[in-house]
Amino acid sequence: MSVDPREWTDDRLAEGLRTQRGECVSELTRRYWPPIQRFCANFLCDHQLGEDVAQETFLRLTDETPPPLGRVRPWLYRIARNRCLDLLRRQKISPTHNHPLRTGIDPAATRTGVSGAMRRDERDERLHLAIDGLPQEYREVLLLKYFEGMDREEMAVALDATPQAVKGRLTRASDALQEALRGLSGSAG
Repeated sequence: MSVDPREWTDDRLAEGLRTQRGECVSELTRRYWPPIQRFCANFLCDHQLGEDVAQETFLRLTDETPPPLGRVRPWLYRIARNRCLDLLRRQKISPTHNHPLRTGIDPAATRTGVSGAMRRDERDERLHLAIDGLPQEYREVLLLKYFEGMDREEMAVALDATPQAVKGRLTRASDALQEALRGLSGSAG
């Protein structure tokens, strides 16, 4: 039996949270800080606020009811999302306001060739403009699905919704995104 929490599964770390082991919080923070921070920064549209809320998320792990087995990642996103919503409420900002999406992805690092880079830049810019124009509830599911790689079950836990509700919201978000992209294509000519 290993004593090093870096070798533990997420479920074992979650179980360790029940006994409030500091090393479990440290390991979950090490594993999940980058995606949680990115999610918070995107949700709040502010890198520094995203950092602050992510830090608050991980500091509160020992205060929260531990997640059910197999649900650590979406549980962390739910905590982060709730902290983001709390901050928006305190600042009296609607969570459905539109603001620029920041993915933390550097597309230039994955490109080859000048013309390919230009096409990819154009496509990425159109995609970000289209997503920016969507209501927050649509942006949220698109962010979790496509940028964080969550399946519907994980999204349901993170959003505190049923998988069926997530499926419907994702369908509406995808339709709205396609419509927004068509609108941008029509105005680009």
